[in-house]
Amino acid sequence: MAVPLYIRNEYFRGVMLADKSAHILEFKYKGETISVYEESTLIFCLHYHLESKFKAEILDFYLIDKNLRGKGYGTVCMNEILEQLNKKRVTMVKAPLGYAKLPDGYASREQYEALLSGFYEKTGFSIGGDLDIAIQILN
Repeated sequence: MAVPLYIRNEYFRGVMLADKSAHILEFKYKGETISVYEESTLIFCLHYHLESKFKAEILDFYLIDKNLRGKGYGTVCMNEILEQLNKKRVTMVKAPLGYAKLPDGYASREQYEALLSGFYEKTGFSIGGDLDIAIQILN
């Protein structure tokens, strides 16, 4: 059963990436999918599921262009999305540390899972004891 969560459908946010460059990103929320655009080009997508009014699970997320990896887009997008969920009183967000399909550009599942763990920790998540899930408690 879907739990409704009302976030503005579209808005722009100015962000600074890791290299200190400024960018204007457009966030579009449709159902449980969040798409992020820069200059009308889709750059980031995240799918989540609300288990309850207070608990969300990230099903998957990805940068569309693998050349954007490591530049800070994922971090600023994830931080913005977590901020919006927090404003809507979601108190816990969890995510798996791996997905069924290994994304292009990774030599092994271990390399990908290590990178994903580091990304989640950088964006405020804690890694579960079995090293298979990331959890963040929002304030």
